[in-house]
Amino acid sequence: MKRKNLAPKITAALFLLLLAYLTADNLGILMSTAKSYLHREISFAGVMRQITEGYQEDLKQKEPLITLNGAYMRLTGARVSNGIVRMKNGMLTEESASADPSYAAGQITGLYQYLRDKDTPFLFVETPRKPDLSGSLMPEGTESYCHENADGLLALLEAKGVPTLDLRPELAGSAEALEQYFYRTDHHWNDEGAFLAFQRIMERLQAQFLEDTILSGITQRENWEKHTLPSYFLGSHGRRVGIGFAGVEDFFYLTPKFETRMSCSVPSDGIYREGSFAQAALNMERIAGKPDYYNSSPYDVHTGENYDHVQFRCETAPSPRKILMIQDSFGLPLEGYLATAFREVETLDLRYLKDPTAVEVIDQFRPNMVIVLYNPFVMEGQCLQFGLDDK
Repeated sequence: MKRKNLAPKITAALFLLLLAYLTADNLGILMSTAKSYLHREISFAGVMRQITEGYQEDLKQKEPLITLNGAYMRLTGARVSNGIVRMKNGMLTEESASADPSYAAGQITGLYQYLRDKDTPFLFVETPRKPDLSGSLMPEGTESYCHENADGLLALLEAKGVPTLDLRPELAGSAEALEQYFYRTDHHWNDEGAFLAFQRIMERLQAQFLEDTILSGITQRENWEKHTLPSYFLGSHGRRVGIGFAGVEDFFYLTPKFETRMSCSVPSDGIYREGSFAQAALNMERIAGKPDYYNSSPYDVHTGENYDHVQFRCETAPSPRKILMIQDSFGLPLEGYLATAFREVETLDLRYLKDPTAVEVIDQFRPNMVIVLYNPFVMEGQCLQFGLDDK
């Protein structure tokens, strides 16, 4: 019986020695953890959690450790690893706590009222996020309140008369929708999801500007070409739990089949690109060469990454309207699509915008429409600091 009880300890010790062999620089950390386990101070599951969470800042060459830990968690049937949840359909997401939406509602309503006084149309767009709206894909014992939080925010905005567009029912209403419109290992929608959002937003803009031709061939999916890079992507959730837990997936992006002449400028970073959509709106360096699963995201092919203030100009756009969109990272693929339809499109990411404020940019740019596009996790913080307190 005593020999049988030694088996888990021996297995754990061998596993830790293997990790040490793969990353000799971490030998001190790993042996310290092994000692704690052998003295029954922590469980083997605690060993793995301590390595991937507690020591993540100090570990060198940690990718093999994350990969091996993910494989171990997958083999043991675990549904949660390093804060990431593997849903019943195999897609990754994360838990979320209940949040009070009143602060976000107050800030967004304030911006709407500020623009209303200037006769500038406004639209708040709620983007989806995993899991599905019903929450039926979440494993037992896990919690996600992101959709309840978003419902509360939308209810408060609508009570104040703020125009809203809720994309969640169509893009996250079922497991099938999530699998079609989201990456399996990332929290972002894929380009099919972003393009559907583009179509729905353009429909609202057409209703706003009845005299314009907003809906055109640009908004028809068959006029865009899909480019796929097989097994090229490990998303933000996948990087936290490792390839062994989640696997990798294909990455794809869209380019127009029609002619485009445009430019993309990021003044704060000294970036300027011009030419076709692929030359201006995409940064192809982000998907050049072999995939770097843990250190680079091909999602950043859209514009290049999250920037404070991006300016698009498009000579071939059918509409002369000026659009300004305040966004989180879900807006990256969407901003390029909008830029093909309007002569001037500017976007702001308030996490990085320091000076001027959002309302100062609006006053200078004088757009025909302002869109705020946020996912359900945006309930507080810098994303909601529009600069209204200075007015």
